[in-house]
Amino acid sequence: MQVVSGIVSLRKLHQGPLFLALGNFDGVHLGHKKIISATVESAAEPGACSAVLIFNPHPLQVLAPERSPALLLTFEDRMGLLGEAGVDYIITHPFTPEFAQLKPDDFARRILKEELSVSGVVVGFNYSFGWRGQGKPADLVRLGAEHGFSVQVINPVEKSGAPVASSRIRALLSMGRVEEAGDMLGYSFCLRGTVVHGDGRGRQLGFPTANVLTSPDVISLGHGVYLTRVSFTAEEGQKEQFWALTNVGKRPTFCKGEPSVEVHLLDLKKNLYGRELNVRFLQKIREEKMFTGPEELTEQIKNDVVRARRLIARKYGSKNRVSNVANGFSL
Repeated sequence: MQVVSGIVSLRKLHQGPLFLALGNFDGVHLGHKKIISATVESAAEPGACSAVLIFNPHPLQVLAPERSPALLLTFEDRMGLLGEAGVDYIITHPFTPEFAQLKPDDFARRILKEELSVSGVVVGFNYSFGWRGQGKPADLVRLGAEHGFSVQVINPVEKSGAPVASSRIRALLSMGRVEEAGDMLGYSFCLRGTVVHGDGRGRQLGFPTANVLTSPDVISLGHGVYLTRVSFTAEEGQKEQFWALTNVGKRPTFCKGEPSVEVHLLDLKKNLYGRELNVRFLQKIREEKMFTGPEELTEQIKNDVVRARRLIARKYGSKNRVSNVANGFSL
């Protein structure tokens, strides 16, 4: 997989047939993977290649920042997952107010036909394009016939009787329902960030925590305590993984106003300051709540650890090993 900056750069690298997936692909969920898989399959002919065209920043961040959704992945993680899906090229193109003015017909003619000279395009059932999103899949089918490229419209992937969609996944994550969200994503939701200094409260209670500074652009989970799987790169360069309890919230017992992500590793005592952690959320243990004081909180954390270990033994033991291919990590 190769990342290409700008639409005009692609044809400098590849001159043969091009099959292109169009969409935002935030989260690279099961519906997105179906689109990408169809694109890769279309490009199986000799000399052909597959590509994904995505815009950065998210179009709504430019057109209506107040309505721009929190992202499910950082831009870098989205690139990684798209690459794992098997495409040959990822074309990243800046989304500007000027680009947003393109009418659907102009987008098909100027971008798809003249600039990219696509052989085929693959989109989801709810894809929209052009000025104010006026273009729909049926319009793209018509325009493809006019300009000589095929258009494949992919039906939705359904879970619980409704299409998998980034908006549904965001709603589930905001309620802390990480297992259901993971079923739609096809992998466990992840927060990635650097360990920074906190107030040392966890160490004082006997449960040291790593305070993880995550991207402000990525969605914040519903507050609570979660069973998580944490990975990071050790000094020797190899990936290490550990079970953890992770608290997402404001720590109301100590009147903390700003939400934080605090990770307590169950089987490791190590200085992690400055390291980048990848935190995968597997199951919610309990809601965040206020305690009468440190003693009551300490007792609750002990109970949380016991419950977490029981879950690990019952659900994630050697006979029930969970595979999680996102970003190359496994559980």
